[in-house]
Amino acid sequence: MLRRLPPVGLLVLCACGGSPTSPQDSGAVQGLLNSMSPDIKLNGVAVAPGSTINVTVGASITYLITFTNNSGQTLHYGLLFVRDDGVESLALCGATGSGGGSGGFGTSTSIFSNHPFFTPGRTVRVLVIGAFGPSVSGPGQCVLELSQGVANHANIQAERLLVTLSVQ
Repeated sequence: MLRRLPPVGLLVLCACGGSPTSPQDSGAVQGLLNSMSPDIKLNGVAVAPGSTINVTVGASITYLITFTNNSGQTLHYGLLFVRDDGVESLALCGATGSGGGSGGFGTSTSIFSNHPFFTPGRTVRVLVIGAFGPSVSGPGQCVLELSQGVANHANIQAERLLVTLSVQ
């Protein structure tokens, strides 16, 4: 699902109480995202987090993010692709418990000709997004997702740039 959004320079979210958008949680979520260990590879070769890389048709990019959640709260996380024209796609969304054990998530993306999202001449920021929220009892219960592929920006408490893709 693709959705056109205006480019955003600064995003500030806050609300009151114990909801997923609670302001007292946002600093802790940002700290958790910053402590995550991303392993990003382009065609099997490691890419430095925060860098900009050129990608062409046939490229395969893999993302593996590992972390430890000692917060005592359920972490909802996602991988959000944001194109330079504001179009975005939520590649994955999930949640994990708060028991202090190590966890992780990952996905891969292939760039192919006539790809509806990764089009030549565009840049795409790849972000890990997060929020503390309610416990989940089953799949598909991530507070960061409105519908399949669409991020729920009202609930995003923090984000971290993983890599910027320059599509050739």
